[in-house]
Amino acid sequence: MLKGLALAIGILSLTTACALSHVKQDTNPAFSNHQFSNHELDIAWKTENSDKGVRIDGTVKNVRPDLPYTSLQLTAKVLDENGKVLGTGTKSFQGRFAGSEPFSIEIPVQKESVKKINFAYSYGTTEDFHRNDFNSAP
Repeated sequence: MLKGLALAIGILSLTTACALSHVKQDTNPAFSNHQFSNHELDIAWKTENSDKGVRIDGTVKNVRPDLPYTSLQLTAKVLDENGKVLGTGTKSFQGRFAGSEPFSIEIPVQKESVKKINFAYSYGTTEDFHRNDFNSAP
């Protein structure tokens, strides 16, 4: 009886662990190379100061090339130390997205007040529509 209960708890624990979404995100300082990765996308970027504010240059990769995404959009919101949105920029990727592609997002803002970036992405598949977001240092 005890062995059966222990076995059931062990199987339930393993099943639960497999169902969790695994996310990898760096803790690099501001204005250095950054990366976010999960079971959908791998996003690498670096934020630079520009004449107009900040520019985010990077690459987006579909980690599931067997499942092309449609209508992929990447939106970046720059935030101050209180979480107030200072500016927003969006990059839309045309057509079926199955590989990787570079992106650049220019956001006119007072660069000294930028403390955080909130990224949001959305895309469609043949079966569903997906959306997710995450925060990072600039």
